[in-house]
Parts: sequence; structure tokens; C-alpha cells
Amino acid sequence: MTFQTIASNDIKLAVKDKMFFFWFLVFPVLFAVVMGLAFPESSSQAQKALIYVLDHDKSFLSQRLIEELKTDRYEIKVLQNESEKEIRTLIIPVNFAADIIAGRKVELVLEKDEESNIQASQAAYSHILKAVINLIARLVKIKPDDEASLENSYSEGELKRLVSLRSEMAGKLRTVPSGFNHTIPAVSVMFVLFTVLMYGGIIILQERRDGQLERMILSPATFTSIITGKWLSRIVLGMAQIAILFIAGKLLFKTYYGQSWGGIFLIALFFSGAISGLSVFLGSVIRKEESLIVINILAANSMAALGGCWFPLEVIPSGIKVISFSLPTGWAMDAFNKLIFFGYGFHSIILNSAVLGGYTLLFLFLGIKFFKVKRV
Repeated sequence: MTFQTIASNDIKLAVKDKMFFFWFLVFPVLFAVVMGLAFPESSSQAQKALIYVLDHDKSFLSQRLIEELKTDRYEIKVLQNESEKEIRTLIIPVNFAADIIAGRKVELVLEKDEESNIQASQAAYSHILKAVINLIARLVKIKPDDEASLENSYSEGELKRLVSLRSEMAGKLRTVPSGFNHTIPAVSVMFVLFTVLMYGGIIILQERRDGQLERMILSPATFTSIITGKWLSRIVLGMAQIAILFIAGKLLFKTYYGQSWGGIFLIALFFSGAISGLSVFLGSVIRKEESLIVINILAANSMAALGGCWFPLEVIPSGIKVISFSLPTGWAMDAFNKLIFFGYGFHSIILNSAVLGGYTLLFLFLGIKFFKVKRV
């Protein structure tokens, strides 16, 4: 009996299960649709932040400050009285212009509601500070004697750009890691865990229980052929799961997968190989089917959540990210991010491939070392 025969038989046993196609095809696609709709892609147009302004001075200078505040990213709404104050309101005091021209101290007040978003409030504060600095720079250049001379010469006080800042990303972001762009790779990794761990482990446990492994070891099949067949069948299931979801994503959602299909194939192969070895190991050391199902569900969900399948790795706290990169899911998702979202080539995933290859060897070693054929 060859390893190809053993692998083919394991795949047939999985396919014969009444719920196999639901868990293998129907549910993963439905789950991807729900997750993609629940976390839609960000709009390509920048959303405007809102700042309310209460102008008690109503002078030319206060109007100029309001104009400085208006940019593509900020929408400014001028209020008429105190009762209209909103969650973030900039208050321009009376005699704002006269005090500035006279060289007296002026205080601007940014009132914030206690429940306001901290990040948004800090961004508004920074934007107001920038507008004030621009206004002061113009006044220094003009040196007005009174408000009338200020209004007449203000337009001549255009500021020259003294410093330019050029920023470049470490890689060109080809597509935003959100919506279906993130969901398809993430769900693929997640359901390889469910499919391979569940069916792979249960088949070995059932064969031990029914005595099939004992008969197999007494047949002409070698131990190497049995292990290779078991491992190969689970790799085929994992690769097929990823292929189905990637194809569904392309056909249904026009998902972008980058240019390095070879890199995607390699990561999928190493990840499937690692999880296949883990399924053989768990199927060998766990004696009860109920316990195996519970452990598989807990392991799959934990590895998916911590590995970046539920949330992009970029938004995971640094402490959790350390845990992410102690799991094969973290390295797989990081590799897919590089290949798909940043458009990197094969060279960018050499480390990811090496680590996943190491996990493959580790779990395969454990599967071989603890492989059992005795009935349970």
C-alpha cells in the first residue's frame, strides 16, 4: 500500500461526511461575505473632521483665523451663541484682534465634551495650533499699526515655504487591508485550521478506535508510507480550502491578490503543512472524540484571533503582536499582507517561509513521535 493510496483514502473519508461540503465550502464563503460586509473598505475620499467656532470678536483677524482653519480635512462651522456649543468648540474672545495688535496676551479656548474622542480632540488641537502659528507669522511679517492697516496689507503677507517635508512609505500600499481584501486571506487561514485540524484529527482517532491503523501497520505498507499519506492528505485539504476561498474572492468580490502567485502558493503550502502535522499529532495523543473537537475549536479560534485573522496585524497592540508571531497564523497573515497589500515579491517572505517551514518540521516531528496505532 503506497502513501498515495493512503492519502486518497483519507480524502475520500472526509468527503463522504455529510457535513463536509458545508464546512469546507458553503460556510467559509458565507462567513467571508458576512465579515467583508461587517468591516467594509475605507472610503477613498478623506473624511472631514468637524470643528465648531464661537467668534465673540467678529473682527477681520478672527475671520482670518477661521479661514486658516478651513482645509480639505476639516469642516468649520461658525456658531452664533453659547447655547449652540458642540462637542469640540473653539472660542475666540472679545477684543481678539485689538489685543493682538496691541501686543497683549490672548487666550483661545478649545472646549471639549468629556465623552469626546481623545484622538480626534488632539488632532483638532494640533490643527488649531497650526492655524494660529500661520496667523502670527503673517502678522510678524506685516507688522500692522491698527486693524485697518492689517486688513489692507494682509493679502500681501503670503508666507513662503521655508521647509519642505518629503515622506515615503516603506512599501507602496497597493490596496487597503480592509473589507474583502483582508477577509479572504484571513478566512482562508482560519478555515484551514478548522478543516484540517477537525477532519484530520478525527479520521486518525476513528481509525485507531476501529482498529484500521493496526491492520494498516500489519499490511505491506511501511510506517513512512502511512505517515506520509496521512500528512499529504491533510495538506491537500488545506490547499484546496485556500484555493476555493481565493477563487471565490476573485469571482465574487474582485479581490486583489498582488503579483506574486508563487509566493502565495508557497505560504499556503507551508502553512497547510504545519497545520497538517499538528492535526496528526492531536489525533494521536487525544483519546476521546469529544475532547478532540473541543480542543480543535479552541485552538483554531485562538490561533485565528491572535494571528491576525480577525483583525489586521497593524492594529493589534505590540504586546499581542509578539504572541501573533509565535504562532504560524501570524507569520502566514504577515506574508499575505506583504504579498497582497504592499505588492512585495518573493524576497519579502523568505523569513516567513523559513519560520513556517520550521513549524512544519516541528509539528511533523511531533506527529511521527507520538503517532499511535493501538485501539482507544
